[in-house]
Amino acid sequence: MKPKTKALLLNLVAFMALFLVFRFTLGYVIPISGLWLSLICAVIASILAPKFGVVNEGGKEKVMMKSIFGDSREI
Repeated sequence: MKPKTKALLLNLVAFMALFLVFRFTLGYVIPISGLWLSLICAVIASILAPKFGVVNEGGKEKVMMKSIFGDSREI
């Protein structure tokens, strides 16, 4: 699997997991309509989800992760 494809899939999985957790948790706690709940959860998940990207170091592509909670790390 190419590193760019791997980074894209990791971004999708991270966002999807956080979105679903927030969607069901906030949907259970706060009784608001479906559209607003989805928008709020999408914003929260996009802020908190780690971002994966490809960095070219010395002719070799590496997948790196950046999060608001810490430093960049190699995957």
